[in-house]
Amino acid sequence: MKHPVPTVAAVHDLSGVGRCALTVAIPVISAMGLQVCPAPTACLSAHTGFAGSHRLETVDLSDYLARQLSAWNQMGLKFDCVYTGYLGSPRQAAVIGAFLEEQNQAVKLVDPVMGDDGRLYSGLTPEMIQAMARLAEKATLITPNMTEYAALAGEEYSLRPRSAAEIEAMLGRLECPMAVITSVPFEGGLCNACRDEAGRVQILPFTPVARHYPGTGDIFASVLAAALTRGQSLAQGVVLAADFVKYAISISAEVALDENYGVQLEAALPMLLEART
Repeated sequence: MKHPVPTVAAVHDLSGVGRCALTVAIPVISAMGLQVCPAPTACLSAHTGFAGSHRLETVDLSDYLARQLSAWNQMGLKFDCVYTGYLGSPRQAAVIGAFLEEQNQAVKLVDPVMGDDGRLYSGLTPEMIQAMARLAEKATLITPNMTEYAALAGEEYSLRPRSAAEIEAMLGRLECPMAVITSVPFEGGLCNACRDEAGRVQILPFTPVARHYPGTGDIFASVLAAALTRGQSLAQGVVLAADFVKYAISISAEVALDENYGVQLEAALPMLLEART
């Protein structure tokens, strides 16, 4: 008898316009052959990148999130992976942390979405950073970018190139069995640096594409969550995630559309279908 399709509980916000969070996690993880069970933290008419020029409507779902995760526990659900992204409050982090403790057998990927390009997101408090750090301690893997790494490690943000020894030390400051720091400056270029649960550090250089699209970090972490759940190594998942993001950006750069709408994900998904074979 065949085994059921693996399940991923995806705890993210839901933005109606602009490909990010749940609207990328669901298709990406599904394309990789896993079932996505969404737990929305908030609903937005469009992601916050549009806030400078358009009115946004938002609903905080903290109360519902607590009830949903409690209902899942009462159902006795055990997920193969729990994958979290942007959280709206320390309370949400605490609720999710309690849920992670019930999911002992799961891959637990916490993407500590708190900022980018040296800036923390508007309204992010020191309490939220501390709550995210406590949540990260309960994860199997965390995936901060350089801004988020600095916040979690209590360091000053800097894009000066790091040596291999410095990158290893950075990974060692993240209290989690596995860690990935994305887009680390390294020897005149960029790399994704990872430490697996055996303590092996790998530095994986990549060539960036000179375009910036919101949601690509969510896509990266979604591919990685699915790859680990499917049994691939951490380094294999990081390489696949980076290759897919680069491909999605490259085909999107040919389209005349405001970058706030995100990459042309639908046109890129066949790459993930091919990677399953």
